[in-house]
Amino acid sequence: MAGPVFSYVAGSSFLHTMDPRAKIISVMSLSILIFNLSLFSHLLVVAFLFAGLTIIAGLSASSMVRSLRPMAIFFGFIFLIHLFFTDGSPIFSFSYSPTYEGLEKGAVVTGRFILLILFGSLLTSTTRPALLTSAIERLLRPLPLRRLGTTSFEIATMMSLAIHFIPHLLWYVGQVRDAQVSRGLRSGHHPVTGMLSLAIPALRGSMRMADDVALSMESRCYQGEYRTSLFEMRMGMSDWLVCASVVLVTAIILYT
Repeated sequence: MAGPVFSYVAGSSFLHTMDPRAKIISVMSLSILIFNLSLFSHLLVVAFLFAGLTIIAGLSASSMVRSLRPMAIFFGFIFLIHLFFTDGSPIFSFSYSPTYEGLEKGAVVTGRFILLILFGSLLTSTTRPALLTSAIERLLRPLPLRRLGTTSFEIATMMSLAIHFIPHLLWYVGQVRDAQVSRGLRSGHHPVTGMLSLAIPALRGSMRMADDVALSMESRCYQGEYRTSLFEMRMGMSDWLVCASVVLVTAIILYT
């Protein structure tokens, strides 16, 4: 399995025992805060907060950072786009040079995406998938979604399946790559053809996994309607305090 990103890691820390609804609301508040931060130094403060939470959860920070490796190309692309296409003072005396403003903006935008993914990974690493689905369904239940032709349980199931598929897809891509390398494929010499030879079987495998999941859900008479849950969630005083504190601090920072 490719790291703990978006997959549950068993534990007994405070974050593991915290109510998943409080964690979801806290992560959403932090995401809004991260998107509104425009200084790299402020993002560093949030990064220190993430490091502290990772220690509290008993997770390996180095493994979580390493698990971002599959998205390194995406981060590099975002950074380079801002580095070379932002107007400002040129860093070098070339005719087409990156700018200091682009360097700062690229670092801020890339840092935002990295922190968003890390906090999402922290949420899924400390919350069982079944509890995450129940929490999303409970949060969406008051909304009049039936008027839109769907239910809160269907949306929660879709989000839970999407999160559940990500580590499986990473694992499947790794299996395909290892199988191709064992057969003598040297993808490093031809990056484009190597990527295609990896993407096509990975796409077929993901569609096959989706078909298997759909068949198993149909065989269990899945209807997408409300049903009782095995897990009865109750928010304790500590959950309310953490949730209210994160929301309050986020609101104060955004409106001051």
